[in-house]
Amino acid sequence: MQRAVIAGVRPTRLEFLRLSRRELIAQKGRDILQEKLDALVIEHTRLTTEMEQRAGFIQKEMEEAYEALKLAGIITGWVRLSDLASSCVHIPELEVTSSQVMGVRVPVITMSEGIEQGVYRKERGYSIFGTSGQVDETALRYEKVLHSLLSYASLEGRADRITLEMNRTRRRVNALEHLVIPRLQRTMKYIEFRLEEREREDLFRRKRMKQIMERKEVEEKGIA
Repeated sequence: MQRAVIAGVRPTRLEFLRLSRRELIAQKGRDILQEKLDALVIEHTRLTTEMEQRAGFIQKEMEEAYEALKLAGIITGWVRLSDLASSCVHIPELEVTSSQVMGVRVPVITMSEGIEQGVYRKERGYSIFGTSGQVDETALRYEKVLHSLLSYASLEGRADRITLEMNRTRRRVNALEHLVIPRLQRTMKYIEFRLEEREREDLFRRKRMKQIMERKEVEEKGIA
């Protein structure tokens, strides 16, 4: 039992009360962390489901963009299309910010120029002369793919951070559940055992002392 209890604890009633308060705090902390862990698991499940849906949507967008690219290559010519692609020197800037989810700071990736606002020909780097509407259609579809990929990356970053926090919280819950609280409880039982043992020793000592006093009193009466 000695190895299972907290070292250096004196078996006193005051120490027992102090450990009782520590156990109560540890149990409340465990309950709070368990609630946080449950919320993180729910959020992680939601993000995982959304990522799976986004992945299927991105796959469809990429297939449609590739079909538009093949049609643009046929209409415009692959050499001309390659020249137009090389002229697109403008690369949208990315903005990486952060937000909090269940008390966890997670990354948020966005584009400085929203795809929903549209991108003009001049920003793509090529002129309207010598090009067809299919080229614009292809560029627009790939811009949407890029936007979807960034949204997916943002979700993946959030899921990764939540996974790390889940693992950290689960370790703390397990430590409280299987180490801290049981050790406090074993120490309290040890103190109770020692206090009861001490009370039995005191009771035996008092009875023994009473017997000695009674015997001495009988002997004194006999002598008198």
